[in-house]
Amino acid sequence: MVGIKTKRPVIVSIISIIGWIMVVMSFVYAFSPNVKKIGEFFPALYSFIVCLQFISFVGIWYMKKWGIHMLIAAYFAKNILLVFMNSFTPADLTFLVSAIFIIILMFYYKRMDINL
Repeated sequence: MVGIKTKRPVIVSIISIIGWIMVVMSFVYAFSPNVKKIGEFFPALYSFIVCLQFISFVGIWYMKKWGIHMLIAAYFAKNILLVFMNSFTPADLTFLVSAIFIIILMFYYKRMDINL
């Protein structure tokens, strides 16, 4: 129903804040020389995916289902891009933390609102 708000659990708030911090820290990587020498369009793609992650954490903060959908899409898009850049490592901290965030957030998926 429109106008019904659910109380955001503390763990969702913590995940959103940590996610925003991770996004800000990973945005710096988009302008690194390693990304620039791979190709001209890789910094733009990487920046776009980081922006999608930021927007997804805003949706999660407001307890919206589209936030989780966008986070999952950005998670896979970022990992595919890192594979093409030859810098993907499954032991990477952001890879593991993002996977854990997605798993935890799926427990709260039913409590989230489907409306924009």
